[in-house]
Amino acid sequence: MLAAASCATQSPPTAQLLDTYWRVASVEGTAVTIRPGTREPHLVLRREGSRLAGFAGCNSLSGSFREDRGTLQIDDRLAMTRMACVGEGDALEAAFTKALVGTASYRISGNRLELLDTTGAIRITFENRGPAQAVK
Repeated sequence: MLAAASCATQSPPTAQLLDTYWRVASVEGTAVTIRPGTREPHLVLRREGSRLAGFAGCNSLSGSFREDRGTLQIDDRLAMTRMACVGEGDALEAAFTKALVGTASYRISGNRLELLDTTGAIRITFENRGPAQAVK
């Protein structure tokens, strides 16, 4: 008996929006560089309670969201820690939170998440780092 092997390239499975650790790759078209020894900006959208949590560059954030068939709205009343921040971290945090609350929809392609505004412009791009509970 002969077995046929497929040579077709398979694309990676599409990541899930909820309960995934999303590392920020770019904000407003500018790549985010993670410096050694620093915490990476990220976002986790939890299925339970439609709650979000993350790190915006200097401060941790939490809040709520509403998702329905490709639309995504982040509540603009984000709770954040209040650590002093200057320079790159401060600029990143301001751009990240502004883009986050301006989200109207999202698109997932493979292991990439794009948050889009009402015009369809990409505001933030994320990379899937795995299930939220598995990433420390």
